[in-house]
Formats: sequence, C-alpha cells, structure tokens
Amino acid sequence: IRQLFGRASTSSSSGNAARAKVCHMSSMARKPMKQYGANGPAMHKSEEDFIYNWMNKLRTLRGNGVANGRIVRCRKSTETGSESLRPGTKRVHFVRHGEGHHNVHSTRWFDEKKKGNPWQHASCPIDPGLTDLGVTQAKELNERSERELGAGPQVVVVSPLLRTLQTATLGFDYIVGKVPFVAQEDCREIMGQHRCDRRVSPAFRASRFPHVDFSGLEDHDPVLAARCGDPTEEDLEATAETDAVFNAVPNYAEARETDEAAVGRALDFLFWIRDRPEQDICVVTHSAFLCVAFNGAMLCDCEDLQSWFSTGEIRSVDLTYEA
Repeated sequence: IRQLFGRASTSSSSGNAARAKVCHMSSMARKPMKQYGANGPAMHKSEEDFIYNWMNKLRTLRGNGVANGRIVRCRKSTETGSESLRPGTKRVHFVRHGEGHHNVHSTRWFDEKKKGNPWQHASCPIDPGLTDLGVTQAKELNERSERELGAGPQVVVVSPLLRTLQTATLGFDYIVGKVPFVAQEDCREIMGQHRCDRRVSPAFRASRFPHVDFSGLEDHDPVLAARCGDPTEEDLEATAETDAVFNAVPNYAEARETDEAAVGRALDFLFWIRDRPEQDICVVTHSAFLCVAFNGAMLCDCEDLQSWFSTGEIRSVDLTYEA
C-alpha cells in the first residue's frame, strides 16, 4: 500500500484499479499513514501521538454511523472553475489560516517542556491575529490563488475569528469587492476550553473587515458595529461570558466540544455549503475543524486529503452529497 499510495507510478486500468483500492481503504477506520500537509508538520512533535490517535478515532466514529445517513464524498479537484462540475457537485477550496500568535505560544510552551494545556493557560491570547509569518503566508496564498484559481471562486466563507478573517482578506485580496465574503459560525475551531478559540463580538471586527457579511451571526449588531473600534484587553477577557456559541459547550471552561458534536457541526456546515447557490467556494477555517471535516465527516478518495493542514495551506476538492 505504501508503494501504491502516491509513491509508485501506475498506468492503464490496472493502475487505476490499484489506486481505487487504496482510496477505498482510506475511507475505512484505521490508523492514518500520514499526518502532515504539503508544507511540513505545522504541529509540535509533542502533539503527534495525540493527533495520530485522534484521526483514527474520528474515522472510527464515521464508520460507526455518527453521520446519521448524511454522506459527503470528497475527491481531489484537478480542474478550476465551475463549468466542468456536474449538477449537485461543489468545488471547495479549504484553507487553514496562517500562523497565529497562539501557534507561537504553544510551540514555546512545548519547547520549554511546561506541563498542562498551553491554550488554556492565562498567557494564551484570546482571538489572536496573525504573526508576521502568518501575514506572509496569507499573501503567498493570494498569489497562488490568483494564479491557480483565477476568477473561479464565487464566494469566500470564513470563520469569524481574527486570524481567519485576516487570512481570508489577505489570501483572497484579488477578489475582495468582487465576490461575497461571508462569516459562518459552524466552521469555527473546536469549541471549549481554549482561550485562543473564543471570539469577540463581530461589532469589533465589522469596521476592520467591511467587506465581510457578519449578518448571519446571532450576536451581530450593525448599530454597535458602527461605533466599535478594536477590542481592548477587557473586551477580550469578557468573551468568557459573551461568546454564547463557545459557551454552549457543557463545562466549556474545562472541557472541549465532543468529537460527536464536532462531526455533527462539520456536517451541518458541509450541507449548508451544499444549499448555497454558488458552486465554487473558498472556506477559510482552522486545523482541528479541518481534521474533523476530512476524517470524521467526509469520505475522502485519498488519504493525502486527510492529513493535518499546515498553516496557510489550501486544498481544492469536489464534494458530492447523499442524504
């Protein structure tokens, strides 16, 4: 299987059959062969075992029917634009945000061999933005997207956290003002416990990102948005009380969203994508949410798709639905 899976050339019908066999096996619950995206690990070595086992658990959940009959089939996209798509198929370009300050925080934490959860500690930033490297990654994404996707994308869907808003704005700068940018709560990072995954009211972001439609968020207040600037430290700390979606997780201060709930939310999001009028869609989101979507919610035709996303990475896929 290791020789067949992307490492040895295949040709003719026998090669296609061999690849199909491997891709079929990748949809079964088993330990993942690969964890990393195209640009390297994008995780600390101390996280590897957890991620490895979590991917396998997510695939087992999918195999056990946690999707409740909702099936999303995912295959690598080899074309651009929506003209070649069959009716009912969506071409989606999934993006992980560029490096954020919370990524640097956790890397230093693990390098210093500290105990405990770095994202739960009071030193972890709330709703952090991109680092200088993250900004560079987003700008490189824009160059690649303009070159490879061109005028194909019809909408950019973005998680309403600062790092994803920045990545979407910089990473698809060439289509800002030409297509809708829509904030969507269901593609947020896994909820609960981690300070970096709480968000401030969209009123604090609306003036900075006027091209993004926040109207779908329950706490969006356009009147307040017109008066708000950037949030203060007090505003950020107040998210412990004001981020209603994050706080809906039982015992959210100490526990994370369950895998079953995260898979259900990912499926809700994917079927929301299905029901949108656009066929060519960009989604800017987070690493753990992407891991859930590709391992627990979707049936992927190749294991490369199920590996951990690097910061600033983009993967283009075609989705088909059964329900």
